Amino acid sequence: MGNQVKKEEVAKQIVQHVGGKENINNVWHCMTRLRFNLKDKEKINYKELEKIPGVVGTKYQSDQLQIVIGTNVVDYYEVLAKELGIENESDSNDSQGSEKKGLVSLFMDTVSGVFGPIVPAIAGAGMIKGLMAGLVALNVISNETPTFQVIDMLASGVFTFLPFFVAASAARIFKTNQYLAIAIAATLQFPTMTATAAAGEISNFMLFGILPVPVFNYAGTVIPIIFAILALSYIYRWVDKVLPEILRTVFTPTISLFVGGLFALTVIGPIGIYAGNLLAEGVSWLFTISPILAGVVVGLIRPIAILTGLHHAMTPIALQNFANQGYDMLMPMMFMANMAITGATIALYKKVQTKEEKSIIISAAFSGLLGITEPALFGVLTKYKKAFLAATIGSAVSSAFISFFGVRIYGYILSSIFSLPAYIGQYFIYAVLGIVIAIGISFAITSFLVPKQAVEYTSNEVQLNAVTDGMYVPLEDVNDDVFSTKMIGDGYAMKSTSGDIYSPVSGTVQTIFPTKHAIGLVTGNGLEILVHMGIDTVSLGGEAFDIFVKVGESVTPKTKIAHVNLEKIKQAQKDDTIIVVVTNMDKVQSLSGEQNLEGEHLAGSTLGNAILS
Repeated sequence: MGNQVKKEEVAKQIVQHVGGKENINNVWHCMTRLRFNLKDKEKINYKELEKIPGVVGTKYQSDQLQIVIGTNVVDYYEVLAKELGIENESDSNDSQGSEKKGLVSLFMDTVSGVFGPIVPAIAGAGMIKGLMAGLVALNVISNETPTFQVIDMLASGVFTFLPFFVAASAARIFKTNQYLAIAIAATLQFPTMTATAAAGEISNFMLFGILPVPVFNYAGTVIPIIFAILALSYIYRWVDKVLPEILRTVFTPTISLFVGGLFALTVIGPIGIYAGNLLAEGVSWLFTISPILAGVVVGLIRPIAILTGLHHAMTPIALQNFANQGYDMLMPMMFMANMAITGATIALYKKVQTKEEKSIIISAAFSGLLGITEPALFGVLTKYKKAFLAATIGSAVSSAFISFFGVRIYGYILSSIFSLPAYIGQYFIYAVLGIVIAIGISFAITSFLVPKQAVEYTSNEVQLNAVTDGMYVPLEDVNDDVFSTKMIGDGYAMKSTSGDIYSPVSGTVQTIFPTKHAIGLVTGNGLEILVHMGIDTVSLGGEAFDIFVKVGESVTPKTKIAHVNLEKIKQAQKDDTIIVVVTNMDKVQSLSGEQNLEGEHLAGSTLGNAILS
């Protein structure tokens, strides 16, 4: 809170010393600077601006006031935008921009962002739930005992009330009020709703006597609450914008909760449930056409269904099959999907480098073997889309395989490794082979498709390499005071001859500016590097740049991260110097260059070393 208040004070001081709100025509930011178009530049108080905590320096160039902040400029811009009452369009660090992503990729990224903070709760609960299911399967403990029931509450609480967790996290992603989001989750899971759904006596509440509110049990669902909070974010912003300031404190949350809650109850929530029911009917129909085709389709959609919360719709089909036929072929497919998800997760263990990620993967894989795949899906596979694809392929192939041989089960049981004894008989060997296929295929495809992360540094030395083929330029000679005076860090520059830009270090892509002219990297031991392509090229709007990496992707000095169209930069009368600086110099003990740096270098050749303190 203190840090936020400090930034708010900084924003107020900046506005004051640029001549006040009325003197500002426009404000935006690049990778390191706040940029202003002002009505009267004579009102700028440079001396006071440079005294403000967090301001590294100032300059006026190309009819713009540039206030140098550093690589955390986005944090200050967000507060400044709020202070000025303007739309904040700087939230994304993704070079592609959400408008350029496919719907599937955008959906996966959103789910990953929502579930990231929830992973510890899901992983812990999943581990407990899986262990208890295993102990029950081995007849070590009965699920009728008070001990089991108490421990089950610890684990099942997270999954039953998952919409609450999702709402709180989604509010952070969609930048809306977290407590209103939780209030909408509480509306969907209010006892009146859940008890009425369980009783099954009515299908709708009638609001005002005319508007039907469908009755459903939303426990454990994911998609309805995510879209409900997305809707809330738009409703809240619109209401807050149209209401007079004096009314906002009371009426913005009141109207937002009322409208957002009703929209969730009458539109978003029911659509999610109806989609699940439609999925269930489609699966049932497929079994009448061809069990093998059903295996392929169920195997493909099962991981997605779990991810979206639609998998609950498949359970009634299995129960109905037990009642009508005495056996079921759907649950073995669910088992195969769980094993495929587990196989893809296990394969990622060798791909990641941090101890934290390895720990999450071990926990998620173990839970997956025990039949609880949410930790693997939400905590791991949404981050690695190729691994998710591998899991769906492994699930589809193995499900088709067991369907071909008619593998079935004669009683309801959790789809875990401990359920194997239930298959003992004529189908046992095919069930075992199905598991091998599920894990093997997903493991193999993941191993092939997912690149290994850059090695985590164990030393305090980082080698800085040439980012392009071209002429070395001392940073002091760069035609931009912000870089030449080393306001934001030390480093080097180059005049590229090819336009191909490579990573100067081994590490991870941390940020990509929306206009593509700057990329932030971080090494395994925490050194932060800014690759800035051209001077004042933010104004080109990305036209001269092609980006070949994404945020979170591992890179080495052999990784081409971008291409610069040098001719377009020249036509725009901009400087095409490529600048590389270490932005967190407070962590650097020494930064030294190689001897005889003058002249031309090839991309990847060593230019210097940074020793971290």
